[in-house]
Amino acid sequence: MKSNNYFFIGLTLLITIATVAVVYSRNIKKIPITTVNEPQYITEAKKNIIGVWYAEESPTNIWEFKEDGQLICRFENNPSEILTYKIVNMTPVCGKDVEVDEKKETMYLITKDEDGVEECSDLAFHKNTTSKMNLWSVGMTADAITVFIKKSKARVEKN
Repeated sequence: MKSNNYFFIGLTLLITIATVAVVYSRNIKKIPITTVNEPQYITEAKKNIIGVWYAEESPTNIWEFKEDGQLICRFENNPSEILTYKIVNMTPVCGKDVEVDEKKETMYLITKDEDGVEECSDLAFHKNTTSKMNLWSVGMTADAITVFIKKSKARVEKN
């Protein structure tokens, strides 16, 4: 009888540990990773990007960056698309060699959809402001630059 009790206690403990491990591994993917050696401008960019942004040339194209690494994209009356994102200064990104220069504060936004498809953009905040940013698709011409403007808290709308 004692061996049955030990068996059930061990089995319960094993199931509990496995459940905690699965929940932790799913949640860790949503948290933006910050490293000790991360340049200050990357750390600042991760803070400054949080919020609701709209495309300057298409105000119905709205992106909401969350602190947990989630990006919610809305366009007109289409259903929202939920992606994950991260800001990095590494090469390669999306399989392409890119410039990494801390003096120039190079950084890249990598988004990933639920199918695992990644898109990479050169990310730059406008001089003297963190409420306007450029996203330039890696490997594209200058025509591929999209300017986003951060919505003020008073103008944030629920969709």
